[in-house]
Amino acid sequence: MGRSLLLADVHANLRALDAVLQDAGLGGGFDSVWVLGDVVGYGPEPDECVARLREYPLVCVAGNHDLGAAGSIDLRRFNPDAAAACLWSRRRLSASSLLFLRELPLELRVPPFLLVHGSPRDPVWEYVTSSEDAVRAGSFCVETHCLAGHTHLPRVLDMVADSVPPRIPEAGVGLAGRLFINPGAVGQPRDGDPRAAYAVLDGDAGVVSFHRVAYDVRRTADDMVRGGLPVALAWRLHTGC
Repeated sequence: MGRSLLLADVHANLRALDAVLQDAGLGGGFDSVWVLGDVVGYGPEPDECVARLREYPLVCVAGNHDLGAAGSIDLRRFNPDAAAACLWSRRRLSASSLLFLRELPLELRVPPFLLVHGSPRDPVWEYVTSSEDAVRAGSFCVETHCLAGHTHLPRVLDMVADSVPPRIPEAGVGLAGRLFINPGAVGQPRDGDPRAAYAVLDGDAGVVSFHRVAYDVRRTADDMVRGGLPVALAWRLHTGC
């Protein structure tokens, strides 16, 4: 299976994405990129992020912001800032990028992994944050493990035993049992750490390693404000929450 770079919630943040790609490349490299939704939304470079990811062997599922920016779902389901960012992104996406987003599947099976943005039960909207959430997700998961994003929090949860507390990964995690794995957010972390988050799946070794890398948050936030995106979205980048 080789090494797969696991990304989620890039959110049109090209500086964060490029920092992750460089860091992962220097840290052992990767054979393919698996994106768990939300390539766009919030950030200032939606078209550039789609283009950058398409330079690599890519496996990608749709996130709610991808669908919102592509015009595939009702923006009334978003909060006002998120909806405004989706509309802003839509105007800046090329025809090729819009088609790419509209054609993304809601889920993909790469045995023994199921790839979704939210959860196996609701790939677009459901948040999985607790042990109870993970066990419920496991009952809908057709594969041994589930890889997802959406919460912007790097976590490893057990999909069998709800008595096992969520793990906040600091290094490598072995693929034992049935796991729900979230690599965290590349473009807009929400765990109090503004650095971009990602993970690397070594399929041959059966290990997922978790990583953080710094990027120029200030320049990206400034670009968002200058571009007319909601100020609150830019401010969140500084705090990582």
